[in-house]
Amino acid sequence: MNQSLNNFEFEFIKESWSHTLFKKRIGKLGDIGYSVFNHIYETNVKSAILNANLNLINKVKHSGATLKHIKTAIIDNYAEVTYLLIEDGFYYFTKYRIDFHNDTPYLSDIYSIKEDRWFSDSMREMVLLNIEHNAFSANRHSANRAFEAYQFAMNNGDYYSALYALEQIPESHQIFNDFKIAKINLAAQLGDSIMIKTIRDETIKEKRNIYIDYLMAFYSRDSIYKEDVNRRIREEIGISKHLLDSLNTKSLIWE
Repeated sequence: MNQSLNNFEFEFIKESWSHTLFKKRIGKLGDIGYSVFNHIYETNVKSAILNANLNLINKVKHSGATLKHIKTAIIDNYAEVTYLLIEDGFYYFTKYRIDFHNDTPYLSDIYSIKEDRWFSDSMREMVLLNIEHNAFSANRHSANRAFEAYQFAMNNGDYYSALYALEQIPESHQIFNDFKIAKINLAAQLGDSIMIKTIRDETIKEKRNIYIDYLMAFYSRDSIYKEDVNRRIREEIGISKHLLDSLNTKSLIWE
């Protein structure tokens, strides 16, 4: 895998993802659930996964990015491998699950550090949400209206209205961390009082997502808080202190 990425072997990366293994990880959904899942996967997700995998190579080959292997963990009968992509001003982490199928290793899932879950789990939650709140659901309509209002406000640079729109999304549809991340990023644009309130609302929780913790430390400018978050990043992701310190010294932002 590392050699193929470093040698820009596009065909290997294309063929390394197993749709079969990924679908097995979704779990039981029932007939309606599988129908919804297959429609979403075949029309949107399948190509998005391929593009995301190839994007690692494209950014290194054509955009001057740097790709580093961070960690490989062998867990029971599968492996997890983590990569760091460094671009101009930013860095990202990508973690894959590798399973065997017919004695051949394949990529079978992608872990989202921002969500604290595997992509298969996120897809399952998305499908179940669509089943519970179908096209006639009041909550679904409210969520769609609020999200459209949020996008409109963001496009017009109206951060107050964007934050208000986010807060109108029903709790039933706040199942992913992208809602919290967007809220924190917006609060940072709206002054200290709103940012402090947003941080206070999150810090009362016993276990916080590492990326949300990172964002709040980044905006709070609290050096002690930042050092604690850096410790968590090293422990939970597996990046060395030397490499993480190097990213911070260069003022690179985790995005």
